[in-house]
Amino acid sequence: MFSVGDNVIHCAHGAGVITEKKKMQITDTPKQYLVIQMLGSDSTLMVPVDQAEERLRPACERAKLQRLLMSGLSGEPEALPQDYKQRTKYLESKIKPGQVIKWIGVVRDLMHRDEQRSLSEGDQKLLDRAMDLLSGELALAQGVSQAEAMPRLRSMIQHRHELADHPTENTKWWRTLGQKVTGPFAKSSMGGN
Repeated sequence: MFSVGDNVIHCAHGAGVITEKKKMQITDTPKQYLVIQMLGSDSTLMVPVDQAEERLRPACERAKLQRLLMSGLSGEPEALPQDYKQRTKYLESKIKPGQVIKWIGVVRDLMHRDEQRSLSEGDQKLLDRAMDLLSGELALAQGVSQAEAMPRLRSMIQHRHELADHPTENTKWWRTLGQKVTGPFAKSSMGGN
């Protein structure tokens, strides 16, 4: 299913691009691995081809991510558990599977909580993690670096209520964010959306 050049999301490590397939012998039996250049760092990750379906998913297409961000960020926030340990466990369970809609929900819900009261250090770390994962997905969808995607994501979050009130402006606003860059993350398998 996955090929060299594909933009992918690893459930635990976030966004990257498959740069090669390589046969290696780490245990007794040689295996094929996908080598993934992780977005926003110099690190690479190797995932056994036979485990790729469990650990990786294709990055969202640009149009789909736009819809998810606009509806998810402007949606009604979910009430989070008041107990710190329960809240942490609940939010971690939403981040861990690697589903973009759940990351959006974590960001929305913690931003809402922050508007009501300041976030604890643990909540802030979870928000930062979800933002990092989401900005990686946004970077791949828009063909920009993660450093460029993060302020764009922050802008979407800051203006989430206004965007919900003016849906006809959403597409025009989104397009102003899409700029092309060069380098390993400029290639987009998303098409010309």
